[in-house]
Amino acid sequence: MTRSVTATITVEGDEALLAGYRRRVNELLDADSGAPYRELHTPGRLDYRVEGEGVPYPVFVTASEDFPDLVVEVRWEHPAGAAGGSATIRGGRVVDQSSAPGPAAAGARCELRADRDGTLVLGVCCRRRGTGDWIGYAVTASQHAFFRATHEGQTDVLEASDGVEGEWAERWTVAGESVTYAELDPRQPIESRLLGELDRLANDFAAEWVWFADDAPEATAIERQRYGQYGWKVNAANVRAAKLKTALRQTETGAFEFEIPELEAAAVAALVARHWMQAARH
Repeated sequence: MTRSVTATITVEGDEALLAGYRRRVNELLDADSGAPYRELHTPGRLDYRVEGEGVPYPVFVTASEDFPDLVVEVRWEHPAGAAGGSATIRGGRVVDQSSAPGPAAAGARCELRADRDGTLVLGVCCRRRGTGDWIGYAVTASQHAFFRATHEGQTDVLEASDGVEGEWAERWTVAGESVTYAELDPRQPIESRLLGELDRLANDFAAEWVWFADDAPEATAIERQRYGQYGWKVNAANVRAAKLKTALRQTETGAFEFEIPELEAAAVAALVARHWMQAARH
């Protein structure tokens, strides 16, 4: 699953301040980032275009500490219909940050649950593909998978991949209280068009809701800092700090949750939680 982004960073202000900020940014980009960048500056305005696995926020934040009078605007997007977002940096701090799903995520429904220490219990993003046919992406703190859920009559069939490989690896057939589980051997390839839809859905969901510990350090520095400030535990997969603080409801026990209001989509998420998540724990 790719998570590359294209970021545009702009700064306007006094020419002398801009010249100093540019020198500091270029020094840091050349030394620390490793991500390719272009400079498209004009008089009175700096304009950077950066491509890589995440926005190199630490570079622009660090440089901003020495130039608190400059306001740095960041806009980023994933390629080909995925998510995008924006942020404002001032005085060495990210003072505003937001993200939004792109067109590829249209119709998607999301549900998340996290423990009181921030550990991601389960995140599910799913989209209807046809009558009784849903596809999606599921992730816990340590596991993730594509899935497909179909409903016909009184029977539900849930198929899941192993990680985000392009093959169905497991199948649950649920009829009332009867559950039949099968580990597919041989595994069944996911049709290329469907695999593309699953990959875009997962990328959109991750861009808005989840950050991964194995992403590039510059892409996770701010999230790690926030997790440290709040005393949360960093795992392989984590809910974005801003989402934990603003989008998820904190329960009486201190846990966090964000529920799907639509009944059919909620039933799909429940199916994944009841079967795939329980299997993923073992």
